[in-house]
Amino acid sequence: MTDIRNHGWKYVFLDADDTLWENEQFFREAEDRFSELLSPYTDGQHMRQELWNNQERNIPLFGYGSKTYFIGMLDTALTLTGGILTREIYDGIRAIITELAFHEISLLDGVLETLEALSEKYTLVVCTKGDLTEQTGKVEVSGISPFIHSVEIVPNKDEKDYRAMAAKYGIEPKDIIMVGNSVRADIIPVVNLGGTAIHISHETTWAHEMADMPQSERALEIDAFTQLRDFLL
Repeated sequence: MTDIRNHGWKYVFLDADDTLWENEQFFREAEDRFSELLSPYTDGQHMRQELWNNQERNIPLFGYGSKTYFIGMLDTALTLTGGILTREIYDGIRAIITELAFHEISLLDGVLETLEALSEKYTLVVCTKGDLTEQTGKVEVSGISPFIHSVEIVPNKDEKDYRAMAAKYGIEPKDIIMVGNSVRADIIPVVNLGGTAIHISHETTWAHEMADMPQSERALEIDAFTQLRDFLL
């Protein structure tokens, strides 16, 4: 593993969902409940494909988060029920999304201890995408606030967003170091800008975020968040 401790980083940027706390597993559970709700109309595979198509169409319009998932479920239900959205189905979808949006935050193993250690050397910034209220709420209740300098909630986590973030913090894009579980959002755009990205594998990853790891010495991989201490300190 490449030793980058002496690079001179000032800021370390951290993804949130499925990097600091569990997230995707709750979307999978919501999807299972939605499949059961629509089981009189279609099978689970057909439902999941229709929901996937609607999500891919809606994300560019409405962004990320449970509210867009709600719209996607409504669109899917309308299609699969032949345009008849009963009160029972609507109430069922609303209950699924309410539970999804307000689920208990479950930090991954060793996150608090690792953040505390890193914060003694680096300025830590959470960089995530999604609904503003939803994501800031997660940070507030998670218990990580004492170790976090600020939170950046950006539209897509693409090269444009990372350039803007670098400018805001007065650094060059090549001086970004980003840590996250999404190859598509946390790794590829940062490496493309000349920065360094650390990928932390997670057992459950949203298909939307999957991509091949770039072949670069600035694209690094570790198995657990706690390994950042050995890597960066």
